[in-house]
Amino acid sequence: MPFTSDTYRGRGGFAPRRGRGGWSQPFAKRQDPKPDLQKHPLGDLILALQRSDLKPLQAHQVSPLQIQSCKYVTSYNWLANEISTVTVPGQPPQWTPLKVSRRLKEDSGIYYRDPNAARSPEYPMAPAVQATLDAMEDKSIDFDLFACGSTLGSLLRFTRGIDKAFRFHVQVVGGTVFLIRQGNDPKELIEGVRGFGHSFPEAYTTWPKEVKGSETHQRIVQYKLGDLQCLLRFECDGFFDDLSEANNLRRSVVKETYVQQSEDALVQAFSGTAVSNPHTNNTGAFSVVKAGKPVPQASIFDLKTRSGRHKKDINMDDITPLLWLKQVPNFIVAYHDGAGLFPDQDIHIKDVQSLTATFEKDNAEAIHSLVSLLQKIIDLTKEDDRGLLEVYCSGNGVLEIRKQFGQGVQALPVDLHGRWVAKCDSGGMPLCDEDTDYGSYPDDSTSSLSGLSGDSDQEDDFTACSEEVCGYCGRCTY
Repeated sequence: MPFTSDTYRGRGGFAPRRGRGGWSQPFAKRQDPKPDLQKHPLGDLILALQRSDLKPLQAHQVSPLQIQSCKYVTSYNWLANEISTVTVPGQPPQWTPLKVSRRLKEDSGIYYRDPNAARSPEYPMAPAVQATLDAMEDKSIDFDLFACGSTLGSLLRFTRGIDKAFRFHVQVVGGTVFLIRQGNDPKELIEGVRGFGHSFPEAYTTWPKEVKGSETHQRIVQYKLGDLQCLLRFECDGFFDDLSEANNLRRSVVKETYVQQSEDALVQAFSGTAVSNPHTNNTGAFSVVKAGKPVPQASIFDLKTRSGRHKKDINMDDITPLLWLKQVPNFIVAYHDGAGLFPDQDIHIKDVQSLTATFEKDNAEAIHSLVSLLQKIIDLTKEDDRGLLEVYCSGNGVLEIRKQFGQGVQALPVDLHGRWVAKCDSGGMPLCDEDTDYGSYPDDSTSSLSGLSGDSDQEDDFTACSEEVCGYCGRCTY
């Protein structure tokens, strides 16, 4: 089956295994989850924007705006551990296809929409910031933006004219503006998971021995978008080992910072013994274990599964923008026969760099609008007396920039906030000593961000979904 257009396999996180999407219960009528404004009220409105407010004056003369100088910064894995534990730099699962295809069991289990919020409810960005600070120990920090695939993906979706609800918090720390996903609940589950979107990667990928027991691999890259220096955190599905061998220089450099730990150290982490001092919050803590090894960006891939019964190709329209944002060069799509068998000839591995380059060219106006929108958010946040704003879109074509309600939500605990400010070239907003109420986060949208599936007599199919693309709506179409 060729590689062109149609749906995706999804992803989740944690308990009891690495999260991947699946199918929902048959014939279920699902509604896109919307931001819960009663549970988390909105603050005062500062500015409302329509897409037309962001368009260049001479849109027909807009030249492509490229992502430039993309570099791997650091990474980490969440472990399947009762005590929240990350390994740094961790490692993605390795592509290890079955030698002989076999029928896989249907998905079962519990899967969180957002593994970072589920493991670190009050400060979901803290592990990424901790890993970044450690990786840049001998360097100053001069970034305009620290976002994730969900928050940046939601804004790009808005500038491309796709009306889907989303919400996230914004805070300036030092000279950097953080975009932090706001979910309705940090441990929100993907309901009614079925299908083979989880069982396929569990059968066809393997966690390296240094990071056995991992649930998810999170990566941080840096790049320049327009005039903005950006850090982006996203979830990585896996890597090809033969490609990773091509970048010995990066591996040797990072080894100076991260010393691979013995299996005894990992056993301590798995048993709930903290190997390093934990970062403790009101709603949880996480410990850091130095284990794993970095893999180059050229070797990583995104993976999706779907049913091949319809004999249609995967639709890349919603997928390509995220591959572009994350600068992921490889993509795997695997088609099953409807009963868990993935024939070898129906598993396709593609280099998608030409696809993302075409997207960049064809969506020049939307990308310019994205940069303008990001600059507006950055400027308004730095002008705010608390440096605490939020972005909200109900899905009606209007994006609202608001003050955070009440006391607001801090992006980072006090120690990491102070370390980040100290590393920045500019001073930061003061951090309140008192703790804040719950603030969740998105690696990719609190609400569903995909289109309707169509006929009511069809199953909701999570194999076509992902957290970053649609928030696991269960209704992405073939």
